[in-house]
Amino acid sequence: MTQVLKLALLVTGAIILPPACQPPAPGLPALADEKLARIMADLYVAEAATTGLSGYEKDSLSHVYYAQVFELHGVTQADYQTNLERVSSDERHIGRVVKQAIEFLKPEKK
Repeated sequence: MTQVLKLALLVTGAIILPPACQPPAPGLPALADEKLARIMADLYVAEAATTGLSGYEKDSLSHVYYAQVFELHGVTQADYQTNLERVSSDERHIGRVVKQAIEFLKPEKK
């Protein structure tokens, strides 16, 4: 497994696990796979930006960066988590979303 994939899964897991014990809110609109993948990729970049930091500083910056990612995409963290949980119930589906997120992280060829 590549480092990017491992980190993408780590970031995704860190976001999903805390609220996983709560039932999903009914009636939330489903986000498109591409939007989920773009948010996932941006969260990976936000996590990478805090690499090397620890403690309060890392937690504070992570919170700010994550909030900016969700604001940029016009979704709440709860919407993202709920939709990601729905997609995660199908292994192939989440695999496609993660693969697309990884593609977004690759540098563009000129």
